[in-house]
Amino acid sequence: MLGRKERDQLELFMTGSLRQLIPDDHILAKVDRVLDLSWLRGEVADLYCDDNGRPGIDPEVAVRLMLAGFLLGIVHDRRLMR
Repeated sequence: MLGRKERDQLELFMTGSLRQLIPDDHILAKVDRVLDLSWLRGEVADLYCDDNGRPGIDPEVAVRLMLAGFLLGIVHDRRLMR
């Protein structure tokens, strides 16, 4: 199943979004302003099963995580998620 992450969702135990904690001049904030991955879901939708299994990771989130790891030099998944 093709998952979807709501990017404007408020995080648990926080008032506001995590985006407010990142300075505007941070490399990830700059990339976020120019990177449009809205086309990605349509490209990979046929690779996911519609009626079987748990929802997968939103493909846009997966690409953004991989890009963040590359730009920040983070090679370990656990450190990247932290």
